[in-house]
Amino acid sequence: MHHTKIGYYAELYVYPFVVGGLLLYHVDGSAFAVHRHLWMAAVCGVMLWTLVEYLVHRFVYHKVPLLKDLHGMHHAHPSDLIGSPMWVSAAIFCCMFFLLARLWGTEIACGAMAGLIAGYVWYLVIHDAVHRWQLAENSWLRSHRLRHLRHHRYPVPGNFGVTTSFWDVVFGTAIGPGRARAGRDIYGGPGQLPEQAA
Repeated sequence: MHHTKIGYYAELYVYPFVVGGLLLYHVDGSAFAVHRHLWMAAVCGVMLWTLVEYLVHRFVYHKVPLLKDLHGMHHAHPSDLIGSPMWVSAAIFCCMFFLLARLWGTEIACGAMAGLIAGYVWYLVIHDAVHRWQLAENSWLRSHRLRHLRHHRYPVPGNFGVTTSFWDVVFGTAIGPGRARAGRDIYGGPGQLPEQAA
C-alpha cells in the first residue's frame, strides 16, 4: 500500500526506542547492570535477522499471493513509498517476543528481539538508501545499491538480501555483474542492467 512520509518512516522513529527499552530490561533505579545473556541474545538476534530478511524476501514477498502483489508494486515503482503498515511488523514482533519468552524466558526474549528489531531498522535504512539517497561514487552503500538493483532489474530472481549478500551466496541466489541479460524483471518491469543505468 502507498504511505504518506510519516506512515512510511514511522518504524525508523519508533523502533529504536523499542530496542532501547528491550536492552534496558534489567535496569533498576540503583544501577545499570550489563547482563551477558541479554547482550549475547541481542547479537544472535541481529545475525538471525539477516536470515529472516532473506527468507521473507525470497519466499514470502515473492511467493505468497497478496504480499507478492504488494511487492510487485514496489518493483514497478521502487521510489514510491510502498510497504506494509507498521501494525503488521509490530504484531509479528509481539508474537515472536511472546514465543521466545515462553521458550527461553523474558531476558533472552528481550535481547533477541532487540537484535531482530535493530536488524530490521538497519534493513529499512539500507533499503531506503539504495532507492532514495544521493550516493557518492565512493560510498560504501553504492555496492548495496548495485546489488539491489540487480534484484529489481534482472530477469533471474536473486539478490534477496538487502543488508548483506551472505545468504544469497550460501543459497546460490547471488546475482553478480554479467550473470543475467537485460530484459524484463520477474514482475514485468524494465530490465535495464544496473551497470547500464549510469
